[in-house]
Amino acid sequence: MHATDKIIALRAIAPGEEAALARLFQLYCYDNAAWSGEALLADGRYDVCDAGLASYVHAAGHTASWIEVDGELAGFFVTEPGMAGGLPVQEFSDFFILKQYRRRGVALEVVRRVLLDSGQTWLVAMFRADAAACAFWQQAFARLPFASVEAYDDADLPQFQLYLLKPAA
Repeated sequence: MHATDKIIALRAIAPGEEAALARLFQLYCYDNAAWSGEALLADGRYDVCDAGLASYVHAAGHTASWIEVDGELAGFFVTEPGMAGGLPVQEFSDFFILKQYRRRGVALEVVRRVLLDSGQTWLVAMFRADAAACAFWQQAFARLPFASVEAYDDADLPQFQLYLLKPAA
């Protein structure tokens, strides 16, 4: 079943839903643990600052959104303002789709709606060690009509593969 067969909704995470975001973020960390090597803390959670995560719901310029497929929670994404050199950008910071919704076009549709439906320059960062994320973004760059996709290097972030994306005019 592909995204075109499903109703995909993007909904802002509302104040009061921060705990649900923190729980889903734990799944995101678990999903990445195989390549990141991150270990669980003694309390059975990954080391995530819940208050910092909640700031995406409250801070100006930040967004936190649920991804829903046919009314079911399927993932989330967060964005934040940033700089790439002297260029102001919006960073597509964290992006997570539950496994049962992967390889069905959901992630590509989210990228289409969020990044292509804006007029701003986006920064996308993926861990070089995250082969699945790197493959997804390469596919997205090839399939979506970005005006430009430029590799961006930041000597302070050697663990990341960075790209600046400009939506089609």
